[in-house]
Amino acid sequence: MQELTSLTTLCASLCKCMGVEPPEHADKANDAFVNDITGGKLVDKVVMYNPDAVGTWIVNKFAEKFVPVRETAPYELKMRTVFPPKTPVCFASMYTGALPAVHGIQKYVKPVVKIDTIFDALLRQGKKPAIVASKNSSLNHIFREREMDYYVVAYDKEATEKGIELIKEGKYDFLVIYNQEYDDSIHFTHPKSWKAKRALDHYAENFKRIGEAVAATGERTLLGYGPDHGVHREWYLLGNHGKDIPKDMEISHFYRVYN
Repeated sequence: MQELTSLTTLCASLCKCMGVEPPEHADKANDAFVNDITGGKLVDKVVMYNPDAVGTWIVNKFAEKFVPVRETAPYELKMRTVFPPKTPVCFASMYTGALPAVHGIQKYVKPVVKIDTIFDALLRQGKKPAIVASKNSSLNHIFREREMDYYVVAYDKEATEKGIELIKEGKYDFLVIYNQEYDDSIHFTHPKSWKAKRALDHYAENFKRIGEAVAATGERTLLGYGPDHGVHREWYLLGNHGKDIPKDMEISHFYRVYN
């Protein structure tokens, strides 16, 4: 079996797609991905939709629910996330390109990341990043203290609406939109419950709408569907994540460049 690329390569890859110098501690870019997705031509903007807790096994198990995702962004990038597969740990690695021991978040805590991030790299080159996330989410906390905009919303619906509004306004070069319903659902039920499957549908619907908004701008934009980690079902039946097992560690991202 082919070894999966590490999530830590994504940060520099996104930077390379934009022609931006990556953060100080970022792992090297995945050149094959960059070349495949851009065709050698830089993008002007990036929109990252970050749906929480969608592992590759879920993508395969419920393939029909990912049809709108694949139609919106057909390029699948399979990766191995960082350990432990916890939300703040993984997002810190996604947007610094560094392992947890380097960025400092190694369990479920939400301190501000002090090392160089993709947001710092963008700001240094005159780019405008922004994050749209719910009040208590990791993404609303761990990348604070930068000269950028943060939009705090109630939940996924509001995050999606605000994200679409900002895409239409066109003032940001790098926009992160966070959704969390599937992660919330699996912790109260399990990864294959009716409630969890409905959340996957909502993710797909939200991503499709975001993709339509990106397409309508006419700008050369890289759109990504980028989860942080996967999930599994515990012996006591509820869903969880945090183990070094394929269900938690293997993730699939989906990308497309819109012109």
